[in-house]
Amino acid sequence: MLVPLLSVAVALGAMVPALAFELRGAGVVLIHGKAGGQGPLQPLAQGLKARGATVVLPRMSWTSGYRTYDQTLGEVQAAVSRLKAGGASRIVLAGHSLGANISMSYAARVGGVDAVVALAPGHRPDFIASQTGESLAQAKAMVAAGQGAQKGRFLDFNQGRTFPITTTAEAYLNFFDPSGPAAQAAQASAVRVPTLWVIGTGDRAAMNDRAAYSGTRIVVEADHQTTPRVAVAEVIDWLQKQ
Repeated sequence: MLVPLLSVAVALGAMVPALAFELRGAGVVLIHGKAGGQGPLQPLAQGLKARGATVVLPRMSWTSGYRTYDQTLGEVQAAVSRLKAGGASRIVLAGHSLGANISMSYAARVGGVDAVVALAPGHRPDFIASQTGESLAQAKAMVAAGQGAQKGRFLDFNQGRTFPITTTAEAYLNFFDPSGPAAQAAQASAVRVPTLWVIGTGDRAAMNDRAAYSGTRIVVEADHQTTPRVAVAEVIDWLQKQ
């Protein structure tokens, strides 16, 4: 359990409402996806805070481009360090879409977290490459020429549409190369902590994903963007049982 819940009323078998300290001591990093920003995660943030958790919502670099994958993990590490400095005794990473990918990678490569929640997991480089092949080739050519730190204009892909972004060739490969770190994170094969996968019935890509899920998988009536809003109660219930 993240925090034991003791109550005389419970001992007597009485029904009691949720108490504010059920998640006291838990620090939660909520990592947003590409589209929608932090908005879809706000109801979950409020629900977690109401039950005593400390919550941080870092603004990730892909709001204006991408940093390298290691630098991105560093953004998460800064948020984790902030929670630990504030007294958090348990650390949870909960990511939406691309944020789920980063959460998985951090748990596998950096560690020091106690649970991961993947909300409408997205960003599968193996599929995206079929839509952005020219940009991938451009970035590979730049890196091969020693221009990995140079910025270029590349194509991103999200929820059925492509759009231009400006970032370095190295950062682009980190996130879009089917053999790169983002692709490895999408498999979640190295995560060794309790994991909750939350999939919306209207999220076709997530529903059809054949990655090997390790942990608990639940399905909610939602699309890609609304999954975090719809699943607040389920996520909190699962965290309280860890």
